[in-house]
Amino acid sequence: MNKKVFLWGLYDFANTPLIAAVGGLYLAQWVVLDNGLDDIWYGGISTLATIFLLITSPFWGAWSDQIGKRKPFISWMTFILLIAGVLIGFAATSSLPSFTRVIIVLGLFFIIQYVYQISLISYNTLLKQLSTPKTIGKISGIGQFFGELGWLLGPAILLPFATGKITLWGEAGRAQVFLPSVIILAVLGLPMIFWFKEEETKSKPETRGRNIDFKAIYNKTISGLGSLIKENKNAALFLVAFMLVSDTLLTAQLYFAIYLDQIFKVGDTQKFLALASMEVTAILSAYIIGKFSDMHGTKRFLTASCWILFFGFFVLSINSSLLVIYVLASVLGVGLAGFYVTSRALLLKISPVTQQGEYFGFYSTFQKFASIIGPLIWGIITLSLKDYGIFRYRAAFFALAVLILIGTLLMSRVHEKEIVN
Repeated sequence: MNKKVFLWGLYDFANTPLIAAVGGLYLAQWVVLDNGLDDIWYGGISTLATIFLLITSPFWGAWSDQIGKRKPFISWMTFILLIAGVLIGFAATSSLPSFTRVIIVLGLFFIIQYVYQISLISYNTLLKQLSTPKTIGKISGIGQFFGELGWLLGPAILLPFATGKITLWGEAGRAQVFLPSVIILAVLGLPMIFWFKEEETKSKPETRGRNIDFKAIYNKTISGLGSLIKENKNAALFLVAFMLVSDTLLTAQLYFAIYLDQIFKVGDTQKFLALASMEVTAILSAYIIGKFSDMHGTKRFLTASCWILFFGFFVLSINSSLLVIYVLASVLGVGLAGFYVTSRALLLKISPVTQQGEYFGFYSTFQKFASIIGPLIWGIITLSLKDYGIFRYRAAFFALAVLILIGTLLMSRVHEKEIVN
């Protein structure tokens, strides 16, 4: 593993503790369980961030294509994440009235959600620089390995803060996890910002040095979306299928801790163990899946991963055994790692090399588009079935399984054909 691949992977490791802290593992529980708000408050803010992302993400991708660089966007977004993370840590542990604190924290959560997802556009596009056509899956697997390792070790580091064993100041419990997660991002994420040397892309040398024309980017984005639908139906089909499966994973990430709390009445330690069992298998399988997908077909492994996710989600929606949860979590870890490793590798194969930043903008856009629907479906189901007890959570999780099934059936129709430029 060379230095650039290591720094790239380390950055993925670095940001996952912050995303775990503001995601379903801690922030969702702090809002819903600790402060008594309905699920839809937390999911609604995530949806608003998604709408804003949906509107703007193609422009970031097209802009990075025009200037021929990806790293500056990652750098800007990282510093914004650090600032917002510090502010959310102080706000959550402050002595302000409960509702005021929640509103401030949700506003900062909106910023973190948006900025993090925007940074992924440029981060994923760097995969092209770090790999060859024969190693795309392997390098993608290395990145996924670091990310899953962050999801395992990050929450483990934050657990003593969440359970009240360590209190920095102010309100004890889950409000304590945000500042430590920011420190991890700073220590492990900044090395990439300072030491990763990016190669400028050669796709549009005639535009270098010119002022950025936002109107031109807007027009290019709209025409690019039209061309995607008309001229690259295969990529468009892939993006729709990816959108539906990714939506379920992102929605489950927002609410899985609440689901375990409501269905099984377990504490944060047991929730972490379920997460850890999933992450261990994801870590062990990410690199292997990436390497084998290079040899035996990216789409084959992607479709298999989708089927694993569907059956896992379906069983979770009807299961009543906590032991089964741990077993299923391990199986889902394979599907989760396989899905993300192979999906971005497949997109690189079926997208034009001169538009890959733009296509990863579409990738992020489609990834988030259904996320407007997912959290809203969850929020509406749990709110409308409030009088039916825990059944409302089973119904919401079953709805996610249906979305995965539709996405899997569509993904099976995608053709794996590499575009030659």
